[in-house]
Amino acid sequence: MHLPQQRPHHDIAELFAEAQPDFVRVSAPMVRYSKLEFRRLVRLNGVQLAFTPMMISDSINNSEKARQNEFSTGADDQPLIAQFAAKDASEFVTSAQLIYPYVDGIDLNCGCPQSWAMAKGYGCGLLRQPELVRDVVQQVRRTLPNDFSVSVKMRLLGGDESLKRTIELGRQLEHAGVTFLTLHGRTPAQKHSKDTLNIPAMAEVRQSLQIPLIVNGNVESWEDACQLHAQTGAAGVMAARGLLANPALFNSAYPLAKTTPVACVQQWLDIAASAGDNLQFQCFHHHLTFMWSGEMRRELRVRFNSLSSKEQVTDFLEEHYNVRPGEAFPAAANYTDCTYTHFTPPKHARHIAAETDELAWSAKSDGKFFTEFRAHQLTGTGGEDLELGGLFGEEE
Repeated sequence: MHLPQQRPHHDIAELFAEAQPDFVRVSAPMVRYSKLEFRRLVRLNGVQLAFTPMMISDSINNSEKARQNEFSTGADDQPLIAQFAAKDASEFVTSAQLIYPYVDGIDLNCGCPQSWAMAKGYGCGLLRQPELVRDVVQQVRRTLPNDFSVSVKMRLLGGDESLKRTIELGRQLEHAGVTFLTLHGRTPAQKHSKDTLNIPAMAEVRQSLQIPLIVNGNVESWEDACQLHAQTGAAGVMAARGLLANPALFNSAYPLAKTTPVACVQQWLDIAASAGDNLQFQCFHHHLTFMWSGEMRRELRVRFNSLSSKEQVTDFLEEHYNVRPGEAFPAAANYTDCTYTHFTPPKHARHIAAETDELAWSAKSDGKFFTEFRAHQLTGTGGEDLELGGLFGEEE
């Protein structure tokens, strides 16, 4: 079937080829946080490929409200990969057809290790059924044009012969037609414990594949990214929590930065002003908490946490840190009017509306990761092993 394009699609395979012998800098899919405005910020600071937050396919397929709430883009938001959590090929293909005009590729989440996701058959739960993952890729390949990127984000498989079975699945997906794979170097059971990252296994998987491999795990600085690339030879390096703490992590102008540069904070203030009501205060405030709370004394952190408007935040940063927006009156940002009349989801994709309601989460709640992060900041503990579930799908 013919599907319209809102803009020409980027050739994602060519993006990796052109980066050699260097690596592609990638912003991870993060629930709540890898939204359009944050993608704009990290693109200004070296990111070359960005993912949307993980979206639940059955929600996107069944609800126009979900589509409008969960996805936004603009003319400058490219190249872009939309990530979905789906249980089967029908769900994933439907989501792909809906989002096709606005992105450069789609990604299947097989990496979320949270118990709720695995119990529902999402995320790492799919790794228990490698033949299903292969079928999902094959069906979307048969449906969409060959130059549209299809990818899978996965973990090392758990259990006996973990590496061997991970390589086998990677090769099966390569033969099924994926454009690239993203590999998090831990098993589902290891979740995000910092000292369990298996770099030799990631390197061996990379050597076993012909397609580009993005590696992910423990990237919290530019030095970490370069080191992981050198150790694995991967075509791309993805960062998640490291980019929240420093959105300029991939900016070569700040190779030694351990905290967010002031110029990057100013860029975020400018983006927020340009976004207007498109950027909710909670998201704006959370990002600044991740970026800048390490610069604050405890009493100022408490004050900062109590602020309730963008104006209060801007005044606070100027008063205490001489940080202000770079532009007094920035132009309104571009937002694409995303419509979905080009494709009507088949009726068989709508039988799970009740489950969609069950999985709905409130964008107004703080989320587990932010709540734990703020608690660590206020108590002065390190928080190095914060559970990242709230970034990749676990909600209250």
